[in-house]
Amino acid sequence: MPNSEPASLLELFNSIATQGELVRSLKAGNASKDEIDSAVKMLVSLKMSYKAAAGEDY
Repeated sequence: MPNSEPASLLELFNSIATQGELVRSLKAGNASKDEIDSAVKMLVSLKMSYKAAAGEDY
């Protein structure tokens, strides 16, 4: 089981990076406030999951 934890952390880390890029793209593309807010909420949620799993901030 210890081997699955680093993979999960890596997957979370990569998901956060991908979601961050999406947020930047939406902001740069002048997307609607609702679209940006939704993407930011998902990013925050991913970061909270990472913190819970890793014991440290992203």
